[in-house]
Amino acid sequence: MIEWINGALATLAASISVDNPAGLAAIFALTIAADIGIPFPFALDTILFFTTYKMGALSWPVLLIILMLLGGSLLGTSIIYWVSRLLGKRFVDWIGRRSKLLQRNIERFQNKLGKWTIPLIVAARLTPGLMQISSVAAGTVRTRYYQMVLAVVFSLVVYDGTLIILGTLARLGLKDVGPEYSFWIVLVFVAVMAVVFLTIHLIRRRSKLN
Repeated sequence: MIEWINGALATLAASISVDNPAGLAAIFALTIAADIGIPFPFALDTILFFTTYKMGALSWPVLLIILMLLGGSLLGTSIIYWVSRLLGKRFVDWIGRRSKLLQRNIERFQNKLGKWTIPLIVAARLTPGLMQISSVAAGTVRTRYYQMVLAVVFSLVVYDGTLIILGTLARLGLKDVGPEYSFWIVLVFVAVMAVVFLTIHLIRRRSKLN
């Protein structure tokens, strides 16, 4: 089983190229889905990390992934932003009929937007559970679209840049490790990511209770 997974991971890293548009389209579609609120936990993170680990940060596959992530994030965020901007409070009320908690979070975030709009949206996009909330809030208060675009770009630089750094460190530190251990490297990465996200969630929850 582990050997099969190792082979699949190696095939994944080698298949990301302009000669495989289906793979690039899948990454693009997954990114759009993630930005509009359909989660695929750690899928895109793992792809970027592992491709960096296998191919190098300055490789063509990593650049292609970054382009797909950027394009997908801009499109997915733009969909939510413009729907929220066009429908305004009606869209927030529609969300509220399905989740009062989401509605309260959106309204709370709306009140924070102002002078520090871009940093606030960047911080929200880097916080689990707040990405779509920031897009809806920005749209309903009619934040300028270029500010939304800049926030998407800056958050991608911070988050995906961190994944590329981690992949590069793994590549340098584990360069003598055989390909048969790829599964364990990815497993450790996913475990670390899960711990980080869980920690952030618990900190947010405790701050709300206080």
